[in-house]
Order: sequence, then C-alpha cells, then structure tokens
Amino acid sequence: MKRFYTFLFAFVCTIVSVMAQADYCIRFYEPKKQANIWESQAQYVLSQPLTKGNNYTLTMKIKASGNMNICFWPIDTKSANRNEWGNSADVQYLDQKSITTQWDVYTWKFKADFPLDELDFMFGGNEGYLYFDDVTLKDDNIGVNYIINGDFAKPETDGWQTVGYSSVKFEIVDAGNGKPVVITPEEPIVPDNYPLAEQGAPNFHIYLCFGQSNMEGNAAIEPVDKTNVPERFKMMAAVNYNSPKREMGKWYTAVPPLCRENTGLTPADYFGRTLVENLPSDISVGVINVAVGGAKIELFMEEFKDEYIKNEAEWFKNYCKQYNNDPFGRLVELGKEAQKSGVIKGILLHQGESNCGQSDWTEKVAKVYKRLCWKLGLDPNDVPLLAGETLYSESGGACSWHNIAALPKLPEVLPNAYIISAKDLPGNDSFHFTSAGYRELGKRYAEKMLSLLATDGIVSPIAADADETYDCTLGDDSMYNLDGTVCKNPQPGTIVIKNGKIIIIK
Repeated sequence: MKRFYTFLFAFVCTIVSVMAQADYCIRFYEPKKQANIWESQAQYVLSQPLTKGNNYTLTMKIKASGNMNICFWPIDTKSANRNEWGNSADVQYLDQKSITTQWDVYTWKFKADFPLDELDFMFGGNEGYLYFDDVTLKDDNIGVNYIINGDFAKPETDGWQTVGYSSVKFEIVDAGNGKPVVITPEEPIVPDNYPLAEQGAPNFHIYLCFGQSNMEGNAAIEPVDKTNVPERFKMMAAVNYNSPKREMGKWYTAVPPLCRENTGLTPADYFGRTLVENLPSDISVGVINVAVGGAKIELFMEEFKDEYIKNEAEWFKNYCKQYNNDPFGRLVELGKEAQKSGVIKGILLHQGESNCGQSDWTEKVAKVYKRLCWKLGLDPNDVPLLAGETLYSESGGACSWHNIAALPKLPEVLPNAYIISAKDLPGNDSFHFTSAGYRELGKRYAEKMLSLLATDGIVSPIAADADETYDCTLGDDSMYNLDGTVCKNPQPGTIVIKNGKIIIIK
C-alpha cells in the first residue's frame, strides 16, 4: 500500500508539473485585408545563410483565426541581383498552404538555390490572427536546426520581424488561450562596490550626452555654428556619417552636427565651446552624443528597450538601428573607447518630454546614471549629472510641467545631479528650442560644469578688466557662484561665472 501511495504521489506531481509548464507561440495580427499577398508578411532572419545546393525541410505548427492561405518564400536579402523595386530578386516561391482554425503541422521541402538568409511568410488578402509554433528548419544531410527558440519555450521574439510598410503586429501569446504573455523585465543589479576604470590623459575632459530630440538637435545649424570651432573641442562619432565623412568611434573637431548626420544644433555644441574658452589652454574637451528624438527614458534601459522599440513607428526604429537597437550600449561602448584617450568628467542629459512629469522618471534616470557609472568604472561622486529643463510654458512649451513635477526631485535621489535652467529661452515649437536657445542652454550647462571644476581646483579664474563692474540686483540669475548657486550681491574680489566666463568682480 505504501508503494502504491508513493507511486500515486509521484504521478500527481508529474501531472502538476506538466500542467504548470506554459506553452507559448508567436501570433501575428493583420487588421485589414491587403490587395496583394506580399503586403502582409511574417519574417524570420536566419543567424547564418543556408548552403546553396543543400536540401532543407521546414516544419511548423500553424493555425489561424479564420481560414486563410499562406505562402513560404525564402530569400537571399544580401544578393546583388535586384528587382525593379530595388529589392532582392533571389527568391524561391514555394507552394501555398491552406490554414484552418485548428493547429496542424505543415511542411515545406526545398533545395536552396541561393544562400538564403531570411524566411518570408506571405498572407496578404487575409485579416485576423495567424499563429506559429514548433518551427524547425533542418538541413536534410546533417540535421542541423537553423531556428532558434522555435518552440517559444523562452517567450521571446528574437529573429522575427515584419516589413516596414506592413500593418502586421506580432507578440508572444499562450498557445492554449491566446492571451498575450506578460514578461516581467529583468533589470541589471548595480553592485555597491565595483572596480574603477583606468582612464587616459587627465587633460582630455570627456562628457557623455544622451536624451531625446533636444539633445539630438532640432534647430537649424547656422553659418556661425560651423565657423571658428576650437580645435580643442572634439566629438566622437556615435554612428557612421556619410556627409561629413565620419567613422563611428573616431574623434573629430566638433563641427556640427554632433549627434548623427542630418541632426541639428544641440546643447552639447556650445557646452563644449564655452568650456574650452574658459579652461586652461592645455585642456581639451570631447563629447559623445547618443540621442533619439521622441525617446522615453526607457529606451536607455536594458529591461525595456526591446519591447519599446518593437512597438514604435518605423522612423523611430530606423534611428535606433543606427545604435544597433541599444543606445545605452552604444554610449557604454564608445565611453570605454574614449577612456583610452581621456577622462570622463560628466554626463549631460536632456530628456523628459516623452515622460513629462511622470512620478517614476527620476528613479529611472537614477538607474541609467548608476548603470553608466558601473559599466564604465566611474565614481559617481566624481562624475556629475547635468539635466536640462524643458521649454517653459512662457515660451510656448507643452511639457513645462516636467520642470515642476519631476526634475526638482532628481538631486534628491542623485546628490551629484544638477538642474540646468531653461528660463527665458526661446522656442521653435511646443517642444524644441531655437538655435539661439540651444546656444544659451549649452552655455548654461557649461557654466554649471565650470563651477564644479573650479570647486575641484581645476579652473583658474580669468580676471575681468579693472573698470568692469556688475550690478547684480536681487533676483538676477545671470551670475553664479562657483558652487552653482545664483550670486545675488557679489563683493569686490568675488569670483563668479557670467555668460560662460569665470571672472573676478573688481
């Protein structure tokens, strides 16, 4: 009897274990019927191309929300043989299958006529849901399976995509009830202690810049912005440029655009110029700018970025592709490269319009900052975060609430964070500054950084002319003490910062 109960207990545990194991699949959704079958596509990008001349077998379980037809057209996307629309002409048009509302196994056998690297499934002319599961693609000779995670045991969509002009969306769902799978993202844990990085020349000061469209640069670059750029002010290209010709990871004189090709003037432009005007002549300044217009702070967070990018517009995806769909990772990659030649002295942020006033924004920014410091081996006590305000409502700004509800809390969670005022800066529209606004905002970032450098003993004050005087009345916020606070009534001999210059009141 004891043996029987032991057997029964083991049997029940096995059943419970099997029942508890979730079964996932991928679901594609086409909201409307398209005129042509190729206008609705599900694609899988192979990690390596198939061998030309070899025989292959594709097997997969498929069902749909209604009866529909599906074609399988594997393609060599890298081929130089193009069709009249400029796409690859090296496609194999395999037979069409009729899909029902019940799960069934479908098989395609074929010989690779080209080094095929993408599996395209066409189902235009249908609307509704299409489900794939247990996808395998095997070489008939050696049995190697080319599909990664084809049973979706790991609820991820890696390798799957749709075409840019398509309205098709896709997601991982429960294969039994069709409910979308909600995955709690894993966030990196920053250790309390980590080794600090060895850095390069102490007289090459490097600043990491990130954010959304205002850091990306939205206003026109005018002739004055391209002339007399100091040789001591450098930029490291964060992507490859065609015009001007720039290679990612290389240093260049910081002639705009500093973010990407065809972007505009940014705060980083006049931040760097103002610094080199006021720093000793043996100190150079370099900036690395990684920014994406419209980006939420979540784009710079490992646990959110993939899902975020997947659900954004095609133009947004194209910007992200230039950073390998990982802007934070690109900033770290180039930061490490920059540390070979200089020292990272600070981090500049302008972001918030897309997270306007959100209660968790400061916490997320703090996480991004701490992760940057960890990944780059930086001491947070030595590397300030300078965060700029959004366009004020008095200047037509639509996101000025962020300056009240979110930004002031940042120094509470990050003691080495400082807010850069955008008061009285002119706007180009409801979200962006004018070219003049960017120039002034950049100077304000620099004024704060100069005050911090002066406190550290790096900057020597530049004496004003003997007859130069200032009437610094109450409420005048055009002068700053070296600790970054507004200077209201400076006495003779006081060192202050005004208009980006460190001066002595005479």
